[in-house]
Amino acid sequence: MLVVRSSTVPQRPTTSTRVEAFYVELEKFYKEDRTFYEVIVGDINAKSGPQRSPEELHIGTHDLEWKEQGERMPEFIMSTKTIHGNSQFHKPPSLRWTRESSNGINEIDHIIFNRK
Repeated sequence: MLVVRSSTVPQRPTTSTRVEAFYVELEKFYKEDRTFYEVIVGDINAKSGPQRSPEELHIGTHDLEWKEQGERMPEFIMSTKTIHGNSQFHKPPSLRWTRESSNGINEIDHIIFNRK
């Protein structure tokens, strides 16, 4: 069985409490469901970067840059032992962005899955 979840992190202006509540709820939802294949896709609104330490096994080496607000997403990935799909494949930066804003281009839409 395959379950696909579409998720959206609360947008700015928001408090870190709301973002934390989102991740707590998502983690609870993920851990309670014992589906064999599970995919989480959506506007996670987090800039994540490449793997920074050996502990970040489930984060690949091909990602753009880290952003403070994006710190909660790798914590979620490591605690649930899921895989950050965006960082697994090398693509040029010009093909990675999913949102253009006044301060540049950003990759904020993410794919997280539990099995390769």
